[in-house]
Amino acid sequence: MRFISPSPKATTQTAKVLAKEVLLTNSLVVLGLVGDLGTGKTTFTKGFFKELGARKKITSPTFLILRKIPIKSKRNAYHIDAYRVNKRDLLSLGLKDILKAPNIVVIEWADRIKNVLPKGTIWVEFEHGSKENERHITFNRR
Repeated sequence: MRFISPSPKATTQTAKVLAKEVLLTNSLVVLGLVGDLGTGKTTFTKGFFKELGARKKITSPTFLILRKIPIKSKRNAYHIDAYRVNKRDLLSLGLKDILKAPNIVVIEWADRIKNVLPKGTIWVEFEHGSKENERHITFNRR
């Protein structure tokens, strides 16, 4: 499925729609976000977690690598930035256990650790569009 987002606000709205669907499930949900710098991964993530009920400001966890996000749900939510890490680093932070439970996990730069992500990961690919704020967002489940 592919969407053309004309603005950051529309990207946020797209994320909120997906978040509403995720809240209806009780199983593990992993979103693998991929795309060049500035294509909307963090904008999407902010809208996604806001819809899940996150109260804290969502920032990219580039230097923390992994951040647990408090949400209005009995499930745990995690935001991971895989830009500067490798599979071994994330496994040492407990990624294996996170992916065993019915958590909600959003991973920016997920293509860097694709070999450890479970089957059924929802891949969200971001590309620059032809206009300044336009983004092409593609969803695939693999």
